[in-house]
Amino acid sequence: MDTPPREILSVTDHLGDRTLAAAAAMGERAAFETIVHRYGPLLYGYVRRMISDRDGVDDVVQETFIAAWRQIDNYRGESALKTWLFRICDRKIIDSRRVRYAEPIDDRLIDPIDPSADSNPAVVLSNTEFLAALERALAELPVRQRAVWVLREIDGLTFPQIGVTLKLSPGAARGHHHRAQSTLRLRMQRWQQ
Repeated sequence: MDTPPREILSVTDHLGDRTLAAAAAMGERAAFETIVHRYGPLLYGYVRRMISDRDGVDDVVQETFIAAWRQIDNYRGESALKTWLFRICDRKIIDSRRVRYAEPIDDRLIDPIDPSADSNPAVVLSNTEFLAALERALAELPVRQRAVWVLREIDGLTFPQIGVTLKLSPGAARGHHHRAQSTLRLRMQRWQQ
């Protein structure tokens, strides 16, 4: 999709998700592009934490939005648009794994810390070590637990939204999150004060 100038998108930026989805279902490209701008960064962050191949991340996000564009007229507003997009994205991640199932998963939570951001070398080293330890601990979690933890703690979804996204009951999503939290708490004891 060609990206229109930002001033065109600003006309639709204030619209709610259901209005945007309805307009996109009628073929309104600017409405769908607003959806892409609104939720693209969230989806990109989620996919980046679930697969290791950087090119694969871009492909999965792009495939998610292509599928969403093709299926937008099926969106009925029964769940939040964000949840609907995450569900499509999760299926694309699974499809990607079928192709690249042997690749390890990279669970970076944030980009590496910029050493110039803090002049105290001990703080920079401690933060870097903490993030590396957290990445290792997340990589050891079962995939479903990791997905639930990332969706809850990083992307801020509720357990019902996570359940819809990953095709789990809210209770099962809560259980996966609890087990992930317990495992991470044990593995990260060194960092707890």
